[in-house]
Amino acid sequence: MNAINPLAEELAITVRQAELVAALKPILAEDQLLWLPEDTIPYECDGLAAYRRMPLAVALPQTEAQVIAILKVCHQLQVPIVPRGSGTGLSGGAMPIAQGLVLSLSKLKKILAIDPFSRTATVQPGVRNLAIS
Repeated sequence: MNAINPLAEELAITVRQAELVAALKPILAEDQLLWLPEDTIPYECDGLAAYRRMPLAVALPQTEAQVIAILKVCHQLQVPIVPRGSGTGLSGGAMPIAQGLVLSLSKLKKILAIDPFSRTATVQPGVRNLAIS
């Protein structure tokens, strides 16, 4: 019989989380990396709160270089990533993957270019509509 041992599974998740957090700490400031349950609970779902899943960790990068470094670490460790904006979506698109990382892009707030003639703006993911209206 191949019964799943809940304690062994929980230990494996804790070890994987510790490995991921240790790899991300050199990249992110202390307030840019969340992994304790009380900090990650707000990220367990987006606006569609009927479905919830706890991520291993949440990364809150402020630069493109940090995003690139995070992606490299997750690729190396084979940790799935779910990008997230402000978490207001109602489709479940920002719902965490089990044993994955939530990559919150809400702190990337630069307006890169505005072209009034073509009525377009090139912005980072954290820029809100109000900022360019």
